Amino acid sequence: MDNTVYSFKKSIIEVANLTKTYSTGASELEVLKDISFSIQQGEAVCLLGASGAGKSTLLQIIGTLDRPTSGSVVFQGEDVFALNDENLAQFRNKKMGFVFQFHHLIQEMTALENIMLPALIAGDDPEESKAEALKWLDFMGLGERAEHFPPQLSGGELQRVAIARALIKKPEVLLADEPTGNLDSENSQKIQDLFFELRNKLGLTLVVVTHDMAFANKFPRVFKVKDGRFA
Repeated sequence: MDNTVYSFKKSIIEVANLTKTYSTGASELEVLKDISFSIQQGEAVCLLGASGAGKSTLLQIIGTLDRPTSGSVVFQGEDVFALNDENLAQFRNKKMGFVFQFHHLIQEMTALENIMLPALIAGDDPEESKAEALKWLDFMGLGERAEHFPPQLSGGELQRVAIARALIKKPEVLLADEPTGNLDSENSQKIQDLFFELRNKLGLTLVVVTHDMAFANKFPRVFKVKDGRFA
């Protein structure tokens, strides 16, 4: 980590004619309907909409956690869904970081171990991974919480551990799905500020899903999602 402030102008993600349909017995549910847009490197983008609008599904497809029914997602010139599952998983581990509303930390692992996990999955050296995780704990103001387990942490602390875990592999894109939806107003504000601090210092491309209009208003670019389309 350093204190460099980054600024980019080139496209990093291009979404074209994206659709997503789920089969529900005899019928089909169209969740995303012919969505096209691009995101510039270093940009902070918000996907705003009510529950069920399709914004979380869109985020998951951008992050390659789910595949579209049709259409494409191109990352730095590469059609990511042309990759097989193994190569796609490697791409995701290297390029993408994820933060969710409910943290998804492993309860039997300490804060330090949770942060290290993506690096260990990638086959990184354990001692180097531990040193990097400790740096992130210090950055998050959680240096004294390294050996604490998730049940011993507050909501704000849990989310900071989750963010550190998302960043240990130095991803180019940080994707967050309702990252403040389970926090009180004070911790919500702190986490919101943290996202923009990280984006400015690390040159991250930031894509955040929220239904919180106040949070959305902090973003220079907002896509309103309604009934599977951009409103």
